Amino acid sequence: MPRSYPPLSNPLDSLDAPRPPNVTPGLTQAWGEWIAHQGPWHVFGALTYDQRRRPVDHQGYRVMPAELTTRQHVRRWLQNVSSVTHGRLEAAVVALEYQKNGWPHFHPLIRLSGDLQGREFQQLGQAWYTKHGYAQLAEPRSQTDVAEYAAKYLVKDLARGDVLFWPLRGPWPDRQAQLL
Repeated sequence: MPRSYPPLSNPLDSLDAPRPPNVTPGLTQAWGEWIAHQGPWHVFGALTYDQRRRPVDHQGYRVMPAELTTRQHVRRWLQNVSSVTHGRLEAAVVALEYQKNGWPHFHPLIRLSGDLQGREFQQLGQAWYTKHGYAQLAEPRSQTDVAEYAAKYLVKDLARGDVLFWPLRGPWPDRQAQLL
């Protein structure tokens, strides 16, 4: 039977935990509000790996994907999001976070041109599930939900640089600039 790696702790597991010197509660709140105001946002949630699907090494441990590989998985998923939504993916912010057991998981925030249509919501989750594991996705109820979500999850590991912005090239599609 495969063994699991021993749990690792992340000092930023709660917003009340000590932060690196550059990441203050005020910065966290401001960052969350800035991201929220880049909306409207259509999807947020969590993407995790199903460890039982990962290969086993010679010692019987499940092989955790490397950080670069996890980023490639997220980029491919975002490409799938664009495909599922017929090119309507405008922007995404995805934070890489580590569970207590050391395994990576992600918190995506997605903005589309137009609302989700038909089965797109299920297809977004299925695109991650089919390849990697579990997708728990939801539609934000309000701008406040988005700001709180962004402040909590998208800023946790900001000091490590574990936040991916989409699109990868070109200017960040700032909704305020588009409205002017």
